[in-house]
Amino acid sequence: MRKVWAVVFCLLSVFWQSCSHQEPTPEELAGKAAKEYYDHLLAGDYEAFLQGKADSDSLPSGYRQELLHAYEQFMQEQEKSHGGIVGVALTNARNDSLQQIMQAFLLLTFKDSVKEEIVIPMVLRDGQWKMR
Repeated sequence: MRKVWAVVFCLLSVFWQSCSHQEPTPEELAGKAAKEYYDHLLAGDYEAFLQGKADSDSLPSGYRQELLHAYEQFMQEQEKSHGGIVGVALTNARNDSLQQIMQAFLLLTFKDSVKEEIVIPMVLRDGQWKMR
């Protein structure tokens, strides 16, 4: 009888683990992508941040350089105003079916303890979530 219960327990354990593993939702994937792009921005990897924008590969080189410079200036301004951004956290992500986008809500934490929530519109391009 003990062997039967042991087998039943093992089968239930395997069944429970297989049921509890779910694929991430599109909202989770879009939110995670938005956070990763902003992590690149915080790290000073402006090129990786720009690659997170939809259709960034078709930008003219002059405009691309202007955007990279603008990102650098933005981070310098945040450094002057708040001591810099020290963290990014995903707080929520939801589907906006009217605009056919995902909205990722990120919480920026500044060195001076100010917190600001921003909304990043995300679109699916070639199987990857990109900032619009």
